Amino acid sequence: MSKENETPGMSKSFSRACMGMISTSQGGLRDLALPLVVSLLMCYCGQSSAQERSWTFEKVARGLTSSIALDRDQNLHLTYLTREAKVYYAFRPPGSLKWFSIKVVDSTHSTDHIFPRVAVDKQDRPHLCVATGALLYITLNQRWVTEEIDRGSGTLSYYCSIALGPDGTPHLGWYHEKLPDGQNYLHFRHADLEDGAWMVRSVDGGVSGKWSSMVVDSKGFPHASYSQFFSNGKSAGEVRYAEWNGSNWSITAVDSSDNGGSYRGYDNSLVLSPDGSASISYFDGATLKYAHQEHGKWTIAKVDIVASGYDYYGGSTTLLLDSYGNPHIIYGDFGAVKHAFWDGKKWQIETVVSGAVQQYRYVDAAIGPKDTLYVSYPDPEDGFIKVATGKLASSAQVRSK
Repeated sequence: MSKENETPGMSKSFSRACMGMISTSQGGLRDLALPLVVSLLMCYCGQSSAQERSWTFEKVARGLTSSIALDRDQNLHLTYLTREAKVYYAFRPPGSLKWFSIKVVDSTHSTDHIFPRVAVDKQDRPHLCVATGALLYITLNQRWVTEEIDRGSGTLSYYCSIALGPDGTPHLGWYHEKLPDGQNYLHFRHADLEDGAWMVRSVDGGVSGKWSSMVVDSKGFPHASYSQFFSNGKSAGEVRYAEWNGSNWSITAVDSSDNGGSYRGYDNSLVLSPDGSASISYFDGATLKYAHQEHGKWTIAKVDIVASGYDYYGGSTTLLLDSYGNPHIIYGDFGAVKHAFWDGKKWQIETVVSGAVQQYRYVDAAIGPKDTLYVSYPDPEDGFIKVATGKLASSAQVRSK
Protein backbone atom coordinates (compact mmCIF):
# COMPACT_ATOMS: atom_id res chain seq x y z
CA MET A 1 0.00 0.00 0.00
CA SER A 2 1.19 3.51 -0.71
CA LYS A 3 -0.11 7.00 -0.40
CA GLU A 4 0.96 10.13 -2.20
CA ASN A 5 2.01 13.11 -0.18
CA GLU A 6 4.16 16.16 -0.71
CA THR A 7 6.16 15.42 2.46
CA PRO A 8 8.55 12.46 2.80
CA GLY A 9 7.86 10.19 5.76
CA MET A 10 11.36 10.41 7.16
CA SER A 11 12.67 10.73 10.70
CA LYS A 12 12.61 13.77 12.95
CA SER A 13 16.19 14.50 11.99
CA PHE A 14 14.64 16.30 9.01
CA SER A 15 13.93 19.22 11.32
CA ARG A 16 17.47 20.45 10.77
CA ALA A 17 17.15 23.63 8.74
CA CYS A 18 18.72 24.62 5.45
CA MET A 19 20.63 21.45 4.50
CA GLY A 20 22.89 22.97 1.88
CA MET A 21 23.45 24.68 -1.37
CA ILE A 22 25.07 23.81 -4.67
CA SER A 23 26.56 26.51 -6.86
CA THR A 24 26.81 26.22 -10.60
CA SER A 25 29.84 26.41 -12.80
CA GLN A 26 31.32 25.01 -15.96
CA GLY A 27 34.95 25.29 -16.75
CA GLY A 28 37.08 24.61 -19.76
CA LEU A 29 39.51 22.38 -17.92
CA ARG A 30 42.37 20.52 -19.45
CA ASP A 31 42.68 16.73 -19.14
CA LEU A 32 43.97 15.69 -15.72
CA ALA A 33 44.66 19.32 -14.88
CA LEU A 34 44.25 21.10 -11.57
CA PRO A 35 40.61 21.26 -10.48
CA LEU A 36 38.93 24.58 -10.97
CA VAL A 37 37.52 25.81 -7.68
CA VAL A 38 34.43 27.90 -7.99
CA SER A 39 32.60 29.37 -5.03
CA LEU A 40 29.27 30.95 -5.80
CA LEU A 41 27.69 31.72 -2.46
CA MET A 42 23.95 31.47 -2.30
CA CYS A 43 21.60 29.97 0.24
CA TYR A 44 18.06 29.02 0.91
CA CYS A 45 17.21 30.04 4.42
CA GLY A 46 15.71 27.52 6.79
CA GLN A 47 14.96 28.48 10.36
CA SER A 48 17.99 30.37 11.60
CA SER A 49 21.03 29.27 9.63
CA ALA A 50 22.12 28.28 6.14
CA GLN A 51 24.85 26.23 4.58
CA GLU A 52 26.72 26.69 1.35
CA ARG A 53 29.02 24.52 -0.72
CA SER A 54 32.22 25.27 -2.54
CA TRP A 55 32.69 23.19 -5.66
CA THR A 56 35.62 21.86 -7.64
CA PHE A 57 35.18 20.62 -11.20
CA GLU A 58 37.61 18.28 -12.94
CA LYS A 59 37.85 16.29 -16.14
CA VAL A 60 38.55 12.57 -16.14
CA ALA A 61 38.45 11.29 -19.74
CA ARG A 62 36.20 11.13 -22.77
CA GLY A 63 33.23 8.86 -22.23
CA LEU A 64 29.49 8.28 -22.60
CA THR A 65 28.42 7.01 -19.15
CA SER A 66 29.57 7.36 -15.56
CA SER A 67 29.31 5.45 -12.29
CA ILE A 68 31.19 6.64 -9.21
CA ALA A 69 31.97 5.22 -5.76
CA LEU A 70 33.90 6.43 -2.74
CA ASP A 71 35.75 4.04 -0.46
CA ARG A 72 36.46 4.30 3.27
CA ASP A 73 39.82 6.00 2.64
CA GLN A 74 38.15 8.59 0.39
CA ASN A 75 39.62 7.24 -2.82
CA LEU A 76 37.36 7.88 -5.81
CA HIS A 77 36.51 5.01 -8.18
CA LEU A 78 34.86 5.58 -11.55
CA THR A 79 33.80 3.35 -14.43
CA TYR A 80 32.67 4.56 -17.84
CA LEU A 81 31.95 3.48 -21.39
CA THR A 82 33.66 5.03 -24.42
CA ARG A 83 32.30 5.60 -27.92
CA GLU A 84 34.39 2.62 -29.03
CA ALA A 85 32.35 0.39 -26.63
CA LYS A 86 35.29 -0.07 -24.26
CA VAL A 87 34.75 -0.13 -20.50
CA TYR A 88 37.31 1.82 -18.49
CA TYR A 89 38.05 2.11 -14.79
CA ALA A 90 39.50 5.31 -13.31
CA PHE A 91 40.93 5.99 -9.87
CA ARG A 92 41.91 9.11 -7.94
CA PRO A 93 43.48 9.05 -4.45
CA PRO A 94 42.38 11.75 -1.98
CA GLY A 95 44.34 14.94 -2.38
CA SER A 96 45.69 13.90 -5.77
CA LEU A 97 45.40 16.11 -8.82
CA LYS A 98 45.43 13.25 -11.31
CA TRP A 99 43.11 10.47 -12.45
CA PHE A 100 44.55 7.10 -13.47
CA SER A 101 42.55 5.19 -16.12
CA ILE A 102 42.79 1.67 -17.52
CA LYS A 103 40.71 -0.29 -20.00
CA VAL A 104 39.16 -3.35 -18.36
CA VAL A 105 37.03 -4.89 -21.12
CA ASP A 106 35.99 -4.50 -24.76
CA SER A 107 32.30 -4.79 -25.54
CA THR A 108 31.18 -6.88 -28.48
CA HIS A 109 28.00 -4.85 -28.79
CA SER A 110 27.15 -1.28 -29.72
CA THR A 111 27.16 1.41 -27.06
CA ASP A 112 23.34 1.38 -26.82
CA HIS A 113 21.97 0.29 -23.45
CA ILE A 114 25.33 -0.54 -21.83
CA PHE A 115 25.68 1.03 -18.40
CA PRO A 116 28.67 -0.26 -16.36
CA ARG A 117 28.44 0.18 -12.58
CA VAL A 118 31.04 0.22 -9.79
CA ALA A 119 31.03 -0.53 -6.06
CA VAL A 120 33.89 -0.79 -3.56
CA ASP A 121 34.49 -3.16 -0.65
CA LYS A 122 35.98 -2.57 2.80
CA GLN A 123 39.47 -3.23 1.43
CA ASP A 124 38.98 -0.38 -1.09
CA ARG A 125 38.85 -2.82 -4.00
CA PRO A 126 36.59 -1.98 -6.98
CA HIS A 127 33.89 -4.34 -8.26
CA LEU A 128 32.22 -3.70 -11.62
CA CYS A 129 29.24 -5.08 -13.48
CA VAL A 130 28.41 -4.52 -17.13
CA ALA A 131 25.72 -6.09 -19.33
CA THR A 132 26.99 -6.27 -22.90
CA GLY A 133 24.69 -9.02 -24.11
CA ALA A 134 26.34 -11.16 -21.45
CA LEU A 135 26.67 -10.08 -17.83
CA LEU A 136 30.26 -9.45 -16.77
CA TYR A 137 31.51 -9.21 -13.20
CA ILE A 138 34.94 -7.57 -13.00
CA THR A 139 37.07 -7.09 -9.90
CA LEU A 140 40.63 -6.14 -9.03
CA ASN A 141 42.53 -8.66 -6.91
CA GLN A 142 46.19 -7.94 -7.67
CA ARG A 143 45.08 -8.20 -11.31
CA TRP A 144 41.82 -7.65 -13.14
CA VAL A 145 39.59 -10.73 -13.19
CA THR A 146 36.50 -10.94 -15.43
CA GLU A 147 33.76 -13.54 -15.02
CA GLU A 148 30.68 -14.11 -17.16
CA ILE A 149 27.60 -14.66 -15.00
CA ASP A 150 24.90 -17.13 -16.06
CA ARG A 151 26.84 -18.07 -19.17
CA GLY A 152 24.77 -19.34 -22.09
CA SER A 153 21.45 -18.19 -20.63
CA GLY A 154 20.67 -15.76 -23.45
CA THR A 155 20.80 -11.97 -23.89
CA LEU A 156 21.37 -9.85 -20.79
CA SER A 157 21.10 -6.10 -21.33
CA TYR A 158 20.24 -2.64 -20.04
CA TYR A 159 21.14 -1.74 -16.47
CA CYS A 160 22.93 -4.01 -14.06
CA SER A 161 23.14 -3.29 -10.34
CA ILE A 162 25.92 -4.28 -7.96
CA ALA A 163 26.19 -4.23 -4.18
CA LEU A 164 28.52 -5.80 -1.62
CA GLY A 165 27.56 -7.52 1.61
CA PRO A 166 29.19 -6.83 5.01
CA ASP A 167 31.61 -9.69 4.34
CA GLY A 168 32.37 -8.47 0.83
CA THR A 169 30.09 -10.95 -0.96
CA PRO A 170 29.09 -9.47 -4.34
CA HIS A 171 25.43 -9.29 -5.34
CA LEU A 172 24.38 -8.58 -8.91
CA GLY A 173 21.01 -7.68 -10.44
CA TRP A 174 20.21 -7.49 -14.15
CA TYR A 175 17.58 -7.61 -16.89
CA HIS A 176 17.48 -10.99 -18.64
CA GLU A 177 16.00 -10.02 -21.98
CA LYS A 178 16.04 -13.14 -24.18
CA LEU A 179 16.58 -16.89 -23.95
CA PRO A 180 19.24 -18.59 -26.12
CA ASP A 181 16.64 -19.36 -28.81
CA GLY A 182 15.73 -15.66 -29.09
CA GLN A 183 12.44 -15.89 -27.22
CA ASN A 184 11.66 -13.07 -24.80
CA TYR A 185 12.30 -13.86 -21.14
CA LEU A 186 12.15 -10.33 -19.63
CA HIS A 187 12.97 -11.24 -16.00
CA PHE A 188 14.77 -9.37 -13.27
CA ARG A 189 17.50 -11.71 -12.03
CA HIS A 190 19.87 -11.81 -9.06
CA ALA A 191 23.12 -13.63 -8.38
CA ASP A 192 25.41 -13.80 -5.37
CA LEU A 193 28.63 -15.68 -4.75
CA GLU A 194 28.10 -18.58 -2.34
CA ASP A 195 30.99 -20.91 -1.46
CA GLY A 196 32.82 -19.94 -4.62
CA ALA A 197 29.85 -20.55 -6.95
CA TRP A 198 27.36 -18.08 -8.39
CA MET A 199 23.77 -18.75 -7.29
CA VAL A 200 21.34 -17.33 -9.86
CA ARG A 201 17.65 -16.73 -9.15
CA SER A 202 14.76 -14.92 -10.82
CA VAL A 203 13.35 -12.10 -8.72
CA ASP A 204 10.37 -11.15 -10.90
CA GLY A 205 9.00 -11.46 -14.45
CA GLY A 206 6.74 -9.42 -16.70
CA VAL A 207 9.35 -7.07 -18.24
CA SER A 208 10.91 -6.28 -14.88
CA GLY A 209 14.33 -4.89 -14.00
CA LYS A 210 15.36 -2.89 -17.05
CA TRP A 211 16.20 -0.30 -14.41
CA SER A 212 17.23 -1.55 -10.99
CA SER A 213 19.15 -0.63 -7.86
CA MET A 214 20.44 -3.02 -5.21
CA VAL A 215 21.74 -2.73 -1.64
CA VAL A 216 22.67 -5.34 0.97
CA ASP A 217 21.63 -5.01 4.61
CA SER A 218 23.66 -5.70 7.77
CA LYS A 219 22.54 -9.37 7.74
CA GLY A 220 23.88 -9.85 4.22
CA PHE A 221 20.40 -9.98 2.64
CA PRO A 222 19.90 -8.14 -0.69
CA HIS A 223 17.17 -5.57 -1.32
CA ALA A 224 16.27 -4.19 -4.75
CA SER A 225 14.10 -1.55 -6.38
CA TYR A 226 13.23 -2.02 -10.02
CA SER A 227 10.91 -1.03 -12.85
CA GLN A 228 7.99 -3.25 -13.87
CA PHE A 229 6.21 -2.81 -17.21
CA PHE A 230 3.47 -5.43 -17.09
CA SER A 231 1.20 -6.57 -14.28
CA ASN A 232 -1.81 -8.86 -14.62
CA GLY A 233 -1.32 -9.04 -18.36
CA LYS A 234 -1.44 -5.33 -19.11
CA SER A 235 0.89 -2.36 -19.17
CA ALA A 236 1.17 -1.00 -15.65
CA GLY A 237 4.23 1.17 -15.23
CA GLU A 238 5.12 0.23 -11.69
CA VAL A 239 7.89 0.66 -9.13
CA ARG A 240 8.55 -2.50 -7.14
CA TYR A 241 10.64 -3.31 -4.08
CA ALA A 242 12.00 -6.78 -3.35
CA GLU A 243 13.76 -8.07 -0.24
CA TRP A 244 15.36 -11.46 0.34
CA ASN A 245 14.54 -13.13 3.67
CA GLY A 246 17.03 -15.97 3.38
CA SER A 247 14.83 -18.35 1.44
CA ASN A 248 12.71 -16.32 -1.01
CA TRP A 249 11.98 -12.86 -2.38
CA SER A 250 9.19 -10.76 -0.90
CA ILE A 251 7.87 -8.29 -3.51
CA THR A 252 5.91 -5.10 -2.88
CA ALA A 253 4.32 -2.71 -5.39
CA VAL A 254 5.49 0.75 -4.30
CA ASP A 255 3.84 3.01 -6.89
CA SER A 256 1.42 1.70 -9.51
CA SER A 257 -0.06 3.40 -12.55
CA ASP A 258 -3.85 3.20 -12.78
CA ASN A 259 -3.95 4.25 -16.41
CA GLY A 260 -1.15 2.05 -17.75
CA GLY A 261 1.50 2.96 -20.31
CA SER A 262 3.49 5.06 -17.84
CA TYR A 263 7.24 5.30 -17.70
CA ARG A 264 6.95 4.89 -13.95
CA GLY A 265 9.96 3.37 -12.21
CA TYR A 266 12.67 4.37 -14.67
CA ASP A 267 16.05 5.39 -13.29
CA ASN A 268 15.33 4.23 -9.74
CA SER A 269 17.81 4.36 -6.86
CA LEU A 270 17.48 2.57 -3.51
CA VAL A 271 18.96 3.24 -0.06
CA LEU A 272 18.37 1.71 3.37
CA SER A 273 18.29 3.84 6.50
CA PRO A 274 20.14 2.64 9.62
CA ASP A 275 16.79 1.40 10.98
CA GLY A 276 16.34 -0.75 7.85
CA SER A 277 13.59 1.29 6.20
CA ALA A 278 13.87 1.70 2.45
CA SER A 279 13.73 4.84 0.30
CA ILE A 280 13.58 5.02 -3.50
CA SER A 281 14.00 7.85 -6.00
CA TYR A 282 12.65 7.37 -9.52
CA PHE A 283 10.93 8.99 -12.48
CA ASP A 284 7.23 8.73 -13.23
CA GLY A 285 7.18 10.10 -16.76
CA ALA A 286 8.66 13.58 -16.40
CA THR A 287 8.05 13.71 -12.63
CA LEU A 288 10.87 12.97 -10.19
CA LYS A 289 9.45 11.12 -7.19
CA TYR A 290 10.66 9.96 -3.80
CA ALA A 291 9.12 7.00 -1.92
CA HIS A 292 9.86 6.24 1.73
CA GLN A 293 8.91 3.14 3.69
CA GLU A 294 7.75 3.58 7.26
CA HIS A 295 5.87 1.06 9.43
CA GLY A 296 5.18 -1.10 6.40
CA LYS A 297 3.63 1.71 4.34
CA TRP A 298 5.02 3.78 1.50
CA THR A 299 4.75 7.57 1.40
CA ILE A 300 5.35 9.15 -2.00
CA ALA A 301 6.45 12.72 -2.68
CA LYS A 302 6.65 14.64 -5.95
CA VAL A 303 10.05 16.31 -6.04
CA ASP A 304 10.55 17.96 -9.45
CA ILE A 305 9.39 18.06 -13.08
CA VAL A 306 12.11 17.60 -15.69
CA ALA A 307 12.11 19.40 -19.02
CA SER A 308 10.18 18.09 -21.99
CA GLY A 309 12.21 15.90 -24.29
CA TYR A 310 13.74 13.97 -21.38
CA ASP A 311 15.19 10.65 -22.59
CA TYR A 312 14.40 7.85 -20.13
CA TYR A 313 17.04 5.57 -21.64
CA GLY A 314 19.77 7.98 -20.63
CA GLY A 315 18.26 9.30 -17.45
CA SER A 316 19.42 8.68 -13.93
CA THR A 317 18.70 9.35 -10.30
CA THR A 318 21.02 8.70 -7.37
CA LEU A 319 19.55 8.74 -3.87
CA LEU A 320 21.91 9.45 -0.97
CA LEU A 321 21.42 9.93 2.77
CA ASP A 322 23.54 12.47 4.61
CA SER A 323 24.92 12.09 8.14
CA TYR A 324 21.57 13.24 9.59
CA GLY A 325 19.51 10.78 7.54
CA ASN A 326 18.18 13.45 5.19
CA PRO A 327 17.67 12.44 1.52
CA HIS A 328 19.54 13.97 -1.40
CA ILE A 329 18.76 13.13 -5.03
CA ILE A 330 21.23 13.82 -7.84
CA TYR A 331 19.73 13.59 -11.33
CA GLY A 332 20.13 14.71 -14.90
CA ASP A 333 17.70 17.02 -16.64
CA PHE A 334 17.62 18.47 -20.13
CA GLY A 335 20.44 21.02 -19.98
CA ALA A 336 21.26 20.65 -16.27
CA VAL A 337 22.53 18.40 -13.50
CA LYS A 338 20.40 18.94 -10.41
CA HIS A 339 20.45 18.25 -6.70
CA ALA A 340 17.22 17.94 -4.70
CA PHE A 341 17.27 17.80 -0.90
CA TRP A 342 14.73 17.83 1.91
CA ASP A 343 15.20 20.88 4.18
CA GLY A 344 12.83 19.74 6.91
CA LYS A 345 9.73 21.32 5.36
CA LYS A 346 9.95 20.88 1.62
CA TRP A 347 12.16 19.77 -1.23
CA GLN A 348 14.73 22.30 -2.40
CA ILE A 349 16.11 22.11 -5.95
CA GLU A 350 19.64 23.27 -6.73
CA THR A 351 21.47 23.30 -10.05
CA VAL A 352 24.97 21.81 -10.06
CA VAL A 353 25.78 22.29 -13.74
CA SER A 354 23.76 24.00 -16.47
CA GLY A 355 24.06 25.57 -19.88
CA ALA A 356 24.05 22.55 -22.20
CA VAL A 357 21.62 22.37 -25.11
CA GLN A 358 21.33 18.61 -24.64
CA GLN A 359 20.36 16.28 -21.81
CA TYR A 360 22.83 15.43 -19.08
CA ARG A 361 22.70 11.65 -19.09
CA TYR A 362 24.14 8.87 -16.91
CA VAL A 363 24.70 11.10 -13.88
CA ASP A 364 25.84 9.38 -10.68
CA ALA A 365 26.93 10.51 -7.21
CA ALA A 366 28.44 9.48 -3.89
CA ILE A 367 28.52 11.11 -0.47
CA GLY A 368 31.48 11.17 1.88
CA PRO A 369 32.59 12.44 5.28
CA LYS A 370 31.25 15.85 6.27
CA ASP A 371 28.47 15.27 3.72
CA THR A 372 30.73 16.08 0.78
CA LEU A 373 29.02 15.30 -2.53
CA TYR A 374 30.82 13.76 -5.51
CA VAL A 375 28.85 14.03 -8.76
CA SER A 376 30.01 12.34 -11.96
CA TYR A 377 28.50 13.14 -15.35
CA PRO A 378 29.35 13.04 -19.04
CA ASP A 379 29.29 16.59 -20.36
CA PRO A 380 27.26 16.60 -23.62
CA GLU A 381 28.98 19.78 -24.74
CA ASP A 382 32.54 18.44 -24.97
CA GLY A 383 32.17 14.66 -24.44
CA PHE A 384 34.26 14.47 -21.27
CA ILE A 385 33.41 12.66 -18.04
CA LYS A 386 33.60 15.24 -15.25
CA VAL A 387 33.43 15.07 -11.48
CA ALA A 388 32.04 17.89 -9.36
CA THR A 389 32.98 17.84 -5.67
CA GLY A 390 30.82 19.91 -3.33
CA LYS A 391 32.12 20.58 0.18
CA LEU A 392 30.12 22.29 2.87
CA ALA A 393 31.67 25.58 3.90
CA SER A 394 33.00 25.82 7.45
CA SER A 395 30.73 28.77 8.13
CA ALA A 396 27.45 29.90 6.63
CA GLN A 397 26.81 33.27 5.09
CA VAL A 398 23.18 34.22 4.55
CA ARG A 399 22.42 36.17 1.40
CA SER A 400 19.04 37.36 0.21
CA LYS A 401 17.78 36.31 -3.18
